[in-house]
Amino acid sequence: MKRKFHLQDVILIALIAIIFGAIFVGTDYLYNFLAVAIGPFANEALFGLWIMAGPLAIYLTRVPGSALIGEVLGAAAEVLFGGTFGAAALLSGIVQGIGSELGFTLWRYKSWGWASLLTSAVTTTVVAFGYELFRLGYVKYAWPMILLLFLVRLASVTFFGAVCVRAVDKMLERSQVLHREKPSSAK
Repeated sequence: MKRKFHLQDVILIALIAIIFGAIFVGTDYLYNFLAVAIGPFANEALFGLWIMAGPLAIYLTRVPGSALIGEVLGAAAEVLFGGTFGAAALLSGIVQGIGSELGFTLWRYKSWGWASLLTSAVTTTVVAFGYELFRLGYVKYAWPMILLLFLVRLASVTFFGAVCVRAVDKMLERSQVLHREKPSSAK
């Protein structure tokens, strides 16, 4: 694992932020439509897409801090592109980035497989849901509803933040865009 950023990491994270900032703006409008149709479940179903910049940034660069930076820059790009959530997206980006980063931190940035991605999905869900439990007023709902909202969010974050991130990584690896050093074997 690399311990510091190189120019290629900075460029990659910037590209991820710009691309996902645009995706976030597009899904803001989808969210507004779905919110009318399915209420709070719209937020939970789309949530995994909104956190994808963080785990993708760290999984591709493998530099500590990349998840937080990727998510915050993605949120900043969303704001600059005119997203409907405005500056509130920045605070959400910080919370989501911390949640994502925490999952990789628990593995001490040494595991780069399903375990770290799934751990990150869980920590992102827990941290962000805890923050939004009060911000979105979910605390007013009955426990079964809160649990159902949490489970929908966890499924969304697992799909987008783990399954899709792993798929993107594998596609880039097969196309030989990513050049990773092979881990040295123990003697």
